[in-house]
Amino acid sequence: MFIKHMTNKFEVYKKQLAEFVKFQSVSTDPNYLPEIKKTVNWLKKVLTRAEFSVEIWQGKSTNPLVFASYHVSDDFDTVLIYGHYDVQPATKKNGWKGEPFDLGESKGKLFGRGVVDNKGQILAHVFTASELIKEGKLGHNLKFLIEGNEETGNDDLADLMKQNKAKLACNVLVVSDGELTNNKNNLHSGIFGGGVPNAGAEMIKFLSKVFNADNSIKYAEFYKRADVISRPQLLNNKRLVREANDLAELAGVKILLGEKGVDFYTQTGLRPTIQITGLKVGYVDQGYANIVPADAEVRLNFRIVASQKAEAIAKSFERFVKKVTPKFVDYELRFSGLHDPVKIDIENKYFDAVEKLLRKVYGSKVNRKNVGGAVPFVGEVKKTLGVDTLMIPLCNEDCNMHGANENFDVDLAMKALSFSEAFLGHTTAVRYSSILWKKKPLAKKGKT
Repeated sequence: MFIKHMTNKFEVYKKQLAEFVKFQSVSTDPNYLPEIKKTVNWLKKVLTRAEFSVEIWQGKSTNPLVFASYHVSDDFDTVLIYGHYDVQPATKKNGWKGEPFDLGESKGKLFGRGVVDNKGQILAHVFTASELIKEGKLGHNLKFLIEGNEETGNDDLADLMKQNKAKLACNVLVVSDGELTNNKNNLHSGIFGGGVPNAGAEMIKFLSKVFNADNSIKYAEFYKRADVISRPQLLNNKRLVREANDLAELAGVKILLGEKGVDFYTQTGLRPTIQITGLKVGYVDQGYANIVPADAEVRLNFRIVASQKAEAIAKSFERFVKKVTPKFVDYELRFSGLHDPVKIDIENKYFDAVEKLLRKVYGSKVNRKNVGGAVPFVGEVKKTLGVDTLMIPLCNEDCNMHGANENFDVDLAMKALSFSEAFLGHTTAVRYSSILWKKKPLAKKGKT
């Protein structure tokens, strides 16, 4: 029954999602701050209307966090659901078929910036919880924390969590997601080209000292204290690769690259890596300019593993840059969003209960796998509250998250609502009480 009930309200969910997507809540550009404020006000209104107690937490330099809580019974476990309302930039000229902030639907998919990352997925839980509260069927004490700096890194997150540790208390967390310069100015390529340092060439030389041809990292200190990968993990990952669809085709690339002898899921989920996420040098607008570029900028994303420390990696990279950079190159190295990694225990009791629900809703086998991700809140929750996280993605593999035409498969969006209902509804709490939840009567509902 619960599988069909919430999907009957899919059109209502879709209408609400269209409102949510409409807000251009881009956190990487301060010009969008008015849209951020509109988004926060909208979330507060939606959650308050659903009878949640809502607070807005403001950090020193970051966008507001929306915290909401609803207490059903002291006899029930408390679930904290995390999500984010901020999104990546998007414009139609970057390859979108329609306006990125207008929800569209075509060929069984919903399109729009944030439709999966993360507005569509967090709204699936908010919408479902709201409906269950109306019907008196919410089977958990429930809290939401929805932030606005997931895409940029939230420097205030740790402090805000410490300040509100008691309010965030829960039994389980659910998450359904340097710069180099040399010349003072650009120089004429005909007059100076070949006779002076070229910032672009120097940047390429530097990057060639960072990466090997197989994408592994050249400077050995980067792998210091990396986790030892167990044989069961390796065997499970190799099985996942065998059972997966063509991963190269899914990614839209001609070949998969990785360390020698390391399979795709081990490489991306259990091995540290550095990725170039941005590279800027010279003139790249319409036409051309005959210059020797004076400066170049690269942005690197470090993905490290649980046994490593972000600060130690940053210091080792700083030493490496100093060692390999020529004395004639002036450089500036900046770090942001340093967060220690955490490894999720995918064998805890909550996974067992949720796996049963997922099989029921999706009608297929459930795979448990390690995936490299960047949700700093997960690590902070483990460190501050000592709580494990259920990472449960609800969208399609080809959703094109962060890219043009980000999309949410309609069938999977409906199943997302069904899963959320199955997980949060009290009938399920009783059904799976022997595994996880407590089989006690509901107390009078109300806000906290």
